[in-house]
Amino acid sequence: MNTKVTIKDIARIAGVSVSTVSRAINDDNEVSKKTKEKIDAIIREQNYRPSMLARGMVSKRTNMIALIVSDITNPYFYQFIANIEETLIDQGYTLSLFDTQTANAHSDSKKKEIEINIFKQIQENNFDAVILLGGLIDRVTLDDEYLTGLQNLANDIPTIIVGRRISQLNNKKAKIIFIERDQELVTQFLVTHVIKKGYKKIAFIGGNASGWVTVARVNAFKNTLRQHGLAFDEQRVVNNNFYAQDGYDGVLHLLERNVEFDAIIAINDRVAQGVIRGLIDVVEESTKIGVASCEHFTESIFNNPRITSVDHNLKDLSKLAVDTLISLVEGSEIVEEAQKILPRLVLGESI
Repeated sequence: MNTKVTIKDIARIAGVSVSTVSRAINDDNEVSKKTKEKIDAIIREQNYRPSMLARGMVSKRTNMIALIVSDITNPYFYQFIANIEETLIDQGYTLSLFDTQTANAHSDSKKKEIEINIFKQIQENNFDAVILLGGLIDRVTLDDEYLTGLQNLANDIPTIIVGRRISQLNNKKAKIIFIERDQELVTQFLVTHVIKKGYKKIAFIGGNASGWVTVARVNAFKNTLRQHGLAFDEQRVVNNNFYAQDGYDGVLHLLERNVEFDAIIAINDRVAQGVIRGLIDVVEESTKIGVASCEHFTESIFNNPRITSVDHNLKDLSKLAVDTLISLVEGSEIVEEAQKILPRLVLGESI
């Protein structure tokens, strides 16, 4: 039975230390030409493939990547993770997940404490880079203490923030790359489709009024209605949260207040599922009310009816994040451009 050759085996055969082998692999000038040629020959003979760890022994890299999310049950997060994990593993990196759970029921001060402590943990454990997908970063207003904690993290460790650009952060002092998601374009795309289907009294359910994604989508919803000559009615907007129960409750909220509507746009597919259930339970001719979603989740294809929604092209978004991360860690030049990942309309029977 063949056993895998390790860096220790190469060092033993060459009669040198493990660190000398690692230096030779990394073309360190402190290793003599003769020793390097000897080690290279042994590596070829033994068919040894240097691991990222072997390369990192000199470069001080750990090949560990930290990923921060605010609620792992959110399909956006776990779809993104599934997309990047295989690529990172193939490149020799280890992915460590930090789920802050700050999307759930904590006070603002507690959420801030949790996230700042996670920033410190990441700094103390010598990660090569960090991807920040969600948390208090999703708030419209970011307080100074949180921004200081995030800036300190980015000063120490290359940081990729997915979703938005934070103007208060100094990315000249630190390695910070922003990968933006165009929430206005996504919403405009969907609302225009709903209007073209003939709906005029359109409601919006879901999200959190303190979240920048919600604010961006509601503003785009409002502006798109007006661009098509339709009135925007504040009574038709219910911002409660991002879960199916919120969609259900949002329908009840509109009906209890006798708000007229012929279609509902949900902030995501989970909210849309709750909306559809709520309409079925309490509206006699529920199928006459159209339902669409600003954000497609893959499992929604099994919903009945299938939900018309917008695919944000997470595959391309996550590829961009991984490619940028690897370039950042390896010191390659990065040209930060306003690269737009274009959305795709997923047609269902809900509208």
